[in-house]
Amino acid sequence: MSGVIILAGGRGTRMGGVDKASIILAGERLIDRLLRQLPYDAPVAVVSPYHLGMPQVCEKPLFGGPAAGIAAGHAALAGAAKSTTAILAVDAPDSPQMLPALEQALESSGADVAVATLDGLPQPLCALWRTEALTRALEELRDPRNKPAMHLLRLAGTIAEVEATPAVRDIDTLDELRARRERLATQR
Repeated sequence: MSGVIILAGGRGTRMGGVDKASIILAGERLIDRLLRQLPYDAPVAVVSPYHLGMPQVCEKPLFGGPAAGIAAGHAALAGAAKSTTAILAVDAPDSPQMLPALEQALESSGADVAVATLDGLPQPLCALWRTEALTRALEELRDPRNKPAMHLLRLAGTIAEVEATPAVRDIDTLDELRARRERLATQR
């Protein structure tokens, strides 16, 4: 079974300082859209300082960056029995669709982490880690504050790359949100 860390605590500065988890897309909040696509029995740690009406954790200090959010989520899942840990971002609400391919790559490769690659670039916020490897990487990173998730990925021993589908594309700007809404409206 996989645990899931959902990073939902950024400042949303490129969108005017909004809580991205609460943005509505196709009639539901991004956080709800993402959660709906996860396996029902997966232990989940939602990392966000915003009140989302669900159990969540925060990095300390707040807005400490992606690696700090991953560390807070990892600590929150410490009691859950899990051999792997997925790391996903709320602004890529359809990224759970990549989990089967990431799981297959991790199992077949023996790597420490399987990561989606988009346009040839690894997407550390769409990754499936062996939990022990994530623990080692976080310990080696030491202080995760203000460090990007890519720093953590560089500390993985071996990496299996998986070509991403459009589900991994995130929503960082109002223009990207508008385009996603329009695309979903035409698909109905």
